[in-house]
Amino acid sequence: MAAASGEVTVGPTEICTQVNKFLKGTSSRSTNVNFESLSSSALFLLRTVPVARHAVLEHYSLLFDEAINSSLSFSDRIPHDVSGHQKLQLSALQDVTGVLLSFIKSNPEAWAPVVSSWTLTLLGQLSSKYAAKRGIQHATSLNEVLQMWLACEPAKMLMEISTECFAAMVGAAPDMCVDSLLEASVRYSPHFDWVVAHIGSCFPRTIITRVLNCGLKDFCSDSGHDKDTGPSTSRLKVPKMASVVGILGHLASKHGHDIRKALMALFEASLHSDAMSNKVTTLPFLLQLASMSDMLLQILTTDLVCVLTPSTLNQLHRQFTHWKRASPGDYNSFLNLVVHLIVKSRVGACDIISFVLNTAVPTEDHKGELPIEEVRETCAEIMHILMFELQRGVLSTKSDMRSIEIPLLVGLASQTDVLTNMLLSAEGSRLPWLQKLLTYTALHAGQSCAASILSSIICNAQTPTQLSNFYSVKQGVEQGIPTVLQPTLQQVFNRLEALASPSVECLPPPAKLPRLHPQASSLPGAQPERANLAQTSDKSCQTSPSQLVALRNLERITAAEKRKIKKKQIFSSRLVKQLEGHQASLVPFLLTSDPRVQHCVLNLVHMIGFSPSLGSALLTKLAGAVASIFFSSLHRRANMERWNIRKLSAQGDSKGAEVVDKKSQANSASSITHLCMSCIDQLSSLPFTRSLLLHYLVDGATYKEHCHLFGGKWTSSLFEPPSSSSSSANAEIVTDSTSSAEGSDSNSLVNENRQQGNSIALPRFHSKVYHGGVIRQIVKVASSHKPLPKNVVSTNALTLVETLWLCCREVALVTQSQPPQWGAPAASASGAAPVKPEPMDTDLRPKQ
Repeated sequence: MAAASGEVTVGPTEICTQVNKFLKGTSSRSTNVNFESLSSSALFLLRTVPVARHAVLEHYSLLFDEAINSSLSFSDRIPHDVSGHQKLQLSALQDVTGVLLSFIKSNPEAWAPVVSSWTLTLLGQLSSKYAAKRGIQHATSLNEVLQMWLACEPAKMLMEISTECFAAMVGAAPDMCVDSLLEASVRYSPHFDWVVAHIGSCFPRTIITRVLNCGLKDFCSDSGHDKDTGPSTSRLKVPKMASVVGILGHLASKHGHDIRKALMALFEASLHSDAMSNKVTTLPFLLQLASMSDMLLQILTTDLVCVLTPSTLNQLHRQFTHWKRASPGDYNSFLNLVVHLIVKSRVGACDIISFVLNTAVPTEDHKGELPIEEVRETCAEIMHILMFELQRGVLSTKSDMRSIEIPLLVGLASQTDVLTNMLLSAEGSRLPWLQKLLTYTALHAGQSCAASILSSIICNAQTPTQLSNFYSVKQGVEQGIPTVLQPTLQQVFNRLEALASPSVECLPPPAKLPRLHPQASSLPGAQPERANLAQTSDKSCQTSPSQLVALRNLERITAAEKRKIKKKQIFSSRLVKQLEGHQASLVPFLLTSDPRVQHCVLNLVHMIGFSPSLGSALLTKLAGAVASIFFSSLHRRANMERWNIRKLSAQGDSKGAEVVDKKSQANSASSITHLCMSCIDQLSSLPFTRSLLLHYLVDGATYKEHCHLFGGKWTSSLFEPPSSSSSSANAEIVTDSTSSAEGSDSNSLVNENRQQGNSIALPRFHSKVYHGGVIRQIVKVASSHKPLPKNVVSTNALTLVETLWLCCREVALVTQSQPPQWGAPAASASGAAPVKPEPMDTDLRPKQ
C-alpha cells in the first residue's frame, strides 16, 4: 500500500519507466503488458505523480465499468477463463480503493473533493448505462434497486469511497459535497436515486439541511436574474428543484421528522434574516417544493398552518409589499400557486379551510393580534379563487366520463360534521363560502355524503335561520343528485332511532284496546301511578334534545313545502311524498310523554296526511296513537285549569315565571287537542279508521281513568267476572256532580267466593263455616280523582262531542277540497246544494 500522505521519494528514471509502462498498457495497440503490471504502474503513478491522477482515475473508471458489466451480465457468451480475470479485476479495484481511502483520511481537503466528484460521476454514468439490465430493470422499488447495486462488489467499493468523502467533507465544506451530489442527481436522475438514498441515509440531518440550503440558494440566484426583488414564479422550474424533492422523498420514510424540523427551521430563519432575498424567496421556495411532492405538501399543511399566526402573516405582508407592487403578475401567480396547493391538500383539509376563513373573516371571540386589512383581503381573494377552481373541478369530467378527483374535497368528505357545525355558526361572507364548500363536497363525494350533510343540518340546526342553509345546500346538490332527498330522510330517521334512549318514558299500552292495537293508545289501566296523565306535565321530559331539534326542523321544512303548494309555487312536494314512507317511524314519538315532541310530530303527521296506501296496520297504529294523545291532552288541559293564575300572580314576582310556564303548558295542551281533532278529521275519510276511531273515543270516554273529565264517576259491578273487569259495558257515568263521593268496593263478592273455592279451609276461621266470604268487611276506597270545575267538564264534553261528530260525517263531505269547520252542517252526497239541517246542539246545560 502507499504511504498515507501519498508522497513517495523515487528517482526520475523509475517515474519514466512506470509512465511508459502505463501508457503501453492503456494503449489499444499494445498487448505485451499484463494486467497485474498495468495495475501496479497505475498505483505507482497515483502515489507519486499528482499530475497523473486524472489519467489514472480515468483508467480505473474503465476498469470499474468492465467489472460491473461482468458482475451484472447474464449472457451465456462468457469465456472459460473469465472467473480468473474477474478475480484479478477485483484485486486491482480493492487496491485502488484502499489507496484512495488512505488519501482521504490523511489529506481530506486535497483529495476528498476530487475523489468525491470522480466517484459520483462514475456512479451516475454506470447507473444510467446498466439501468436496462434485466435484474435492475424489473425492480419494483427503490429499495430493491439499492439492494441489487450493493450486491455488486465493484459498485459497493465506489459507494464506500463516496461515503468516506462525504464524511470527510461534511464538517469542512458541506455545501460543496451536497452541491456535487445535487448536480449528479439532476444529470443522471432517476437512475442515480439509489446513490442519493444510500448517502442520505448515512448522513440524514446534514444531507437534509444542506440540500434545502443549496436548493434555496439556487432558487434565489435564479430569481436574481430578474430585475424585480421578488421571485419570478414563471421560472420556478429550476434544475435542482426536482433533485431536492427526490432526495427528500427518498429520506422521508425513515427521516420524516428530520425533514419536518428542517423545513420549519428554514421558514423561521427567513423571518429573522437580514438578507431581503431570503425573506422574500423562502416561502415561495417551500411552496414550490410542496407542489412537486405530496409528502412535503402534507408536512407544510400540518405544520406551516400552525406557524402562520396573525402576527406572522402581518410580518410576511410587510416583507412582500415591495415585491407585490413591483411585480403584480408574479404575485398573482404566487396566489394561484397557493390555491393549487390547497386544492391538492387531502390531509388536514379542514384545518386549512378553517385557517383561511378565520384569517379572512376573524370571529368575534378572537383573542390576540388581528390580521391587518390587507391580509384579510388577500385571504378573501384566495377563497374566491378557490371556489372557482373547485366549481370547475366538480363540473369537469375526464374523457371516459369519470369525475376528476379533487384531494381537498376528498379530505373534506371525511369531516362533513365539522364543516356543518362551521356552517351553522357562520355569519357574513363566511356563510356563502361554506355553503359552496359543502355543496361541492357533496357533489364530488356522491349521494351518501350529500345525504349525510343534509341530514346533519336538519339534526343540528337550532334556529330557522340556521335551517335556511338546508335549502341553499339542497338546491345546489339536487342539480347533480336529484334523488338526494330519499337517503337524506332515511339518515335523519336513522339518527332519531340511534338517539332514542331506553330511559325515554313512553305511555303504557292501553288496557282497553289490546286486540285492535296493543301499542296505539295510552289509555292506562295496569299501572295507576303512570295512568294519571295529568301528572305527566309536571315531570321532567326525558326525550333527547337532539330528537326534538330534528323533529322540529322536519316540521318547519314540511310546513314550508305546504306553503309553497298553497301559494301554487309548486304542484307537489317530493319531500312530503318521501315522508309518507316514514310515518311508521313517527308512531313511537307520538307515544312519548313529552308534550313538545307530541305537538311537533302531530303537526308533522297532519301535514303529511293519511293516505290509504299506508296499510291497515299502520293506519291502526296512527289512529290509536292519535286517540291516546287526545285524552292525554284533555288531562293536561284539565290539570292546568286547577291553577288559579290570578292568585299566583298576586303572590309576588317570584311566582311570575311559574305562571308564564303554566300558561304556556295550557296553550300547548289546547293546541295538541286541536291537532288531534284535525288528524281525526283526516283519518275519518277512510271507513276502516272511522269505525276504529269511534270505538277508541267512546270506549276511552267511559274508561275509569277518563270518565271524570266529562263529569262521570266509575262504579264497578258487584258481579263483574274477572275476565271482563276492564269492560266498559259496566261503567256507570254519574252526571250528577253534586252527589257525595262514596267509595266503591275494590273486590266483588263473586270473585271472593271463587277464590275461596280454590283455597284450603283453616280451622276456627269463618272460611270453615262459610265459604262465601265475609260481607261488608271491605274498606271503601275514596275516589282518586277530585271533581273538576263545571266549566272544565263542559268544555271537555263539548270537545268530545265535536270530535265524535267529525267521525260521523259523510264521506263525501270529507273528500271536499275545503272541508267545513267543526260544527258546520253536512252536505249532500250528490254534490248538489248542501242540506241545511238544524245546528247540532252541543250545549249540555239543562234547557229552560
